Amino acid sequence: MIFGLTLRTAVFLALLPTSSANGESALVRLAIEPETTVLRGSRSASQVVVTGHYADGSTRDLTHVAKWASEHPDVLGVEPGGDLRPRGDGHDEVVAQVGSLEARLLVEVRDTATAFPTQFEHEVLPALTKAGCNQGACHGTPTGKNGFRLSLRGYDPSLDYRTLAREADARRTNRLAPDQSLILLKGSGAIPHQGGQRFTPSSLPYQILRSWVIEGLQPEPQNSPALDRIEVTPTSRVLRAPAASQQIVVRAHFTDGSVRDVTRLARYAASDETLVDVDSFGVARRKRRGEVTVLVHFETQVATSRLVFVDPATGFVWVDPPTNNFIDSCLFEKHKLLQINPSGLADDAMFARRVYLDVIGIPPTPDELRAFLADTHADRRARLIDSLLARPEYVDFWTLKWSDRLGCNQRFTGLKGAYSYHRWIHDQVASNAPFDQFVRALVTSKGSNYTNPPASFYRRIRSPDEAAESVSQLFLGVRLQCAKCHNHVAERWTQNDYYGFAAFFSQVRYKKGPQYFALYDKEETVFIDPSGEVVQPRTGEKMAAKALLSPAAPVAEGEDRREALADWLVSPVNPFFAKAAVNRIWFHLFGRGIVDPVDDMRESNPPASAELLQALADDFVSHKFDVKHTIKTILNSRVYQLSSEPNATNADDARYFSHATVRLLSAEQLLDAVSGVTEVNERLFHLPAGTRAAQIPDGELSMPFLRTFGQPLRSVACECERGNDTTLEQALQLVGGRTIHDKINAQENCIGRLLKAGADNSRVIEELFLATLGRYPSHDERALALARFSDPQVTRRGAAEDLLWSLFNHPEFLFQH
Repeated sequence: MIFGLTLRTAVFLALLPTSSANGESALVRLAIEPETTVLRGSRSASQVVVTGHYADGSTRDLTHVAKWASEHPDVLGVEPGGDLRPRGDGHDEVVAQVGSLEARLLVEVRDTATAFPTQFEHEVLPALTKAGCNQGACHGTPTGKNGFRLSLRGYDPSLDYRTLAREADARRTNRLAPDQSLILLKGSGAIPHQGGQRFTPSSLPYQILRSWVIEGLQPEPQNSPALDRIEVTPTSRVLRAPAASQQIVVRAHFTDGSVRDVTRLARYAASDETLVDVDSFGVARRKRRGEVTVLVHFETQVATSRLVFVDPATGFVWVDPPTNNFIDSCLFEKHKLLQINPSGLADDAMFARRVYLDVIGIPPTPDELRAFLADTHADRRARLIDSLLARPEYVDFWTLKWSDRLGCNQRFTGLKGAYSYHRWIHDQVASNAPFDQFVRALVTSKGSNYTNPPASFYRRIRSPDEAAESVSQLFLGVRLQCAKCHNHVAERWTQNDYYGFAAFFSQVRYKKGPQYFALYDKEETVFIDPSGEVVQPRTGEKMAAKALLSPAAPVAEGEDRREALADWLVSPVNPFFAKAAVNRIWFHLFGRGIVDPVDDMRESNPPASAELLQALADDFVSHKFDVKHTIKTILNSRVYQLSSEPNATNADDARYFSHATVRLLSAEQLLDAVSGVTEVNERLFHLPAGTRAAQIPDGELSMPFLRTFGQPLRSVACECERGNDTTLEQALQLVGGRTIHDKINAQENCIGRLLKAGADNSRVIEELFLATLGRYPSHDERALALARFSDPQVTRRGAAEDLLWSLFNHPEFLFQH
């Protein structure tokens, strides 16, 4: 057997495993993937991977350090790096050798004498996409560049064919003199090109384009099989140092059952480019340790390969923390793999403040905190969680979350509609309505939005397009917006997906209700017009209603298509609904989602733990979409109760929940906390006295303090509408704003009550610390405060006001931790 070695292979020799005598685990076995390979036609090629299996259970990609050969070189040629090329029909064995070990793969080669034509849609357009010619920054814009326009990433083959084969007087593609085609001359840099060199004459894109021109610029045949899916090898892999790279193989599966290797035509992107670099041949090379998802695109299809690069951490010892439920098991397994020890548990005071704010939106009172800290029962945290979930403030706070996202604002719903809509959401949360029923009521709602409040859901949404985008983002965690004008450039969604989903809402119409008065006081009736249709703007095709990743929905003529959509939304076959729901709940309790942003679930935005997300979704479904159950499960996990204080191994972790996330209180939490601590209620518009900010029913009702700290208008479906950045305006509100100033100076506030009751200085200090920071003052803090109270030039009231103002500006008050 003859083995080849090139300079490119030599680069990888640094990764060749050393002898086990040097302390490394011994290589015990080789395996070649994919296990089945068929080459059809003389222009076909196939990439294979050889994996080394070691005595310690680890694996390494040895594709580019192995020696390769075939038993019958007249049938099959093997380039260095596992690149298979056909030479004649027959069966052959490929051999990969590393040291004294080898692995074999049986390969079938056929039809090498048949001249298969170059396919326009499955070869030419992918070649242009691979070269970047049809990207948004180049010719893939509506106006193109210098008169040359292509569809973005090849989403409109008919337009691209006309542009390439029929325009510019045959200069772009010259059948009489193929090598003089501008597409080749400019793309290869042979003549000046504003976009620079996109490929070389020896590259695959150049060869495909040249062959297509030579063959006469043939269009895609009418009976050409469509691309069904792509398959990536490996789908996931843990690579322990010294492993530092992974060859990825991509195969395209077509509707006629044929399979073709497209590794060198696929596009690659990393979810975190600081962790890995992926070259055009599909080789992922590590930059630093961590988990990364490699996103693979070919035509409209997307697949992923999840890689974890692990370095042996000197002195790392896994602490093996106890687990409370499956949440801990999933995340602690990930922590152990990444050599991250989770922080210890938050102390009782920190836990109490956190869970009060997360569940009911207000901090504990000093008396509530003292009672909890005095509780010595082992189950005190679980009992506190149960008691908080039973409180009316829980209903108010979680109603607020959905009122924000569902458009509870009089400018959309009408004045009366905003209040009735908010009350309906409140009733759903109070009764712990199963989430699938809650969503079904919204999606299928119709009638007057004043008498049937869920119909207000459609008041903010005024077209099938807006409905498709809102429903997909709210209840599937999918952002379809990019597929409205063209196929999504980074995801699987096509224009047909977008308008097929929009077709579910094509029948929705509006008419004025009896109480249709002023601008923000108007009743509308939502009704169904069976004649409503959606037309795909590019093709002019009337679209059948079609759920994502599903065939067209069987809807009888005259029936409300939204009923079929609701059936699919909550069905077990829907891969999005339950995951999106539990991810949103997780986000509200941790400050970031398992997938984050919380409403942007996509292949290129992988979850921190796919196993945890699936387990939570499965548990949610098995408990009949019980929101309280899921909240309770999360709160009782050890992961939720971890301290925010990092350790030496997890200080850089902002993704895997190995410590609690420090985050600014929301606008409503902050105002309600200030009001609660001072015992001075905020007078909120025309609402009844004592109404808290979390109970505001109408997004149109606002005040400078709330807007400054991020209160949303409730005008869009995106969770990003609520601001969470720290700003100069916030600092000014805290330092000199009237809201806090007036409450601190109010004579009948908490300070006035304590002084009137005869509390001594230590008691006043303790009460204010417990009410604001949720803990007792330290020795130094108490001494500093007492010194202020002892200053003869400051009254006791003045000293108490100064202390309270300082505590309101303390990070431990302003942030959840």
